[in-house]
Amino acid sequence: MAHNEAVDVVLVGAGIMSATLAVLLKELDPGLKLEVVELMDSGAAESSNPWNNAGTGHAGLCELNYTP
Repeated sequence: MAHNEAVDVVLVGAGIMSATLAVLLKELDPGLKLEVVELMDSGAAESSNPWNNAGTGHAGLCELNYTP
């Protein structure tokens, strides 16, 4: 991916942490130019996938203590 536009921050990965950080950074400085680089076809497609439950090793979709 080659481009000539300058950015202030590059976030690697489009998971929940990068998305959260991007929102926080834009709230702190709306003028920041952010770029998110993701290998997968879409954001949150690997570890942030709810079936993987962020890789924590338990079934968050099935455990009642994880529901609001």
